[in-house]
Amino acid sequence: MSHEVASEDEIEPGTVLLDRFRVDHLFAVGGMSVLYRGVDLTTSLPIAVKVLPSRLRTKRLAARFEREARMAIGVRHPNWVVTHEAGALESGTPYLVMELLEGETVYDRLRYDGPFSLPDAVKILCAVLDGVHAAHQHHIIHRDLKPSNVFLTREGPVKLIDFGLSKDLGSQQDRTMVTGPGEALGTPSYMSPEQVLAEDVDPRTDMWGAGVLFYEMVTGFRAFPRAEGGVQDTFTMVLEHEPRLATERNPSLPFAINVVLAKALQKEKEDRFGTIAELREALAALV
Repeated sequence: MSHEVASEDEIEPGTVLLDRFRVDHLFAVGGMSVLYRGVDLTTSLPIAVKVLPSRLRTKRLAARFEREARMAIGVRHPNWVVTHEAGALESGTPYLVMELLEGETVYDRLRYDGPFSLPDAVKILCAVLDGVHAAHQHHIIHRDLKPSNVFLTREGPVKLIDFGLSKDLGSQQDRTMVTGPGEALGTPSYMSPEQVLAEDVDPRTDMWGAGVLFYEMVTGFRAFPRAEGGVQDTFTMVLEHEPRLATERNPSLPFAINVVLAKALQKEKEDRFGTIAELREALAALV
């Protein structure tokens, strides 16, 4: 998200949504949404309102945004951003009302400070895994674990902040209208082989996501960097290549971390960690 002013304001400052949430001003613009700062009039707590801009309001993107709202409201966990309500403006523009977080993403921290210490990286990843496990309990696969989707709050809790590419395994709508047949969804460098091939995903897909996230946190490099030849070359790396050993990127790391990462980043889902508990146990042994 950038902090530029949008060329098209979807919500007028001072608008009250659902007789409860006052919108004060626009404060961030992203590729797929805009964010407004506001206040919950019943609690006086700050809130964020996430809006799908009109330029992106296709039938499929609107359905995906509405699906995100449904899943975000359905999962309540300390490691997920709290989503209070969802609705639509008179123009038909869908929106989400969420808690306003203060802090920075893992992406921001990596950019300014470099790799995390191993204990800090393990602690953050375990919090991420707790949030992912809560989603799995609701039959939801995240599918887009990456540094920009993990938020480090000033108060301490680690928060997952985006359901935008999540998949509800229990939803017939999610299997048909929202994701077309053979459509690969995700951020290329962070996509699992099954996502690249537009095959079925399951909880083990998020094991891969946890692996690429962990690799980047402890080395400062992507496991599968964006290829100069473009997206297809990046996909080839994901499908056919192994990442450089983490200990080659960061010699201060214990060699055992290579074993954990290799297990998480197996090309076949069946060869990865089978459960979050297994991965957590392997992480704990590193520190």
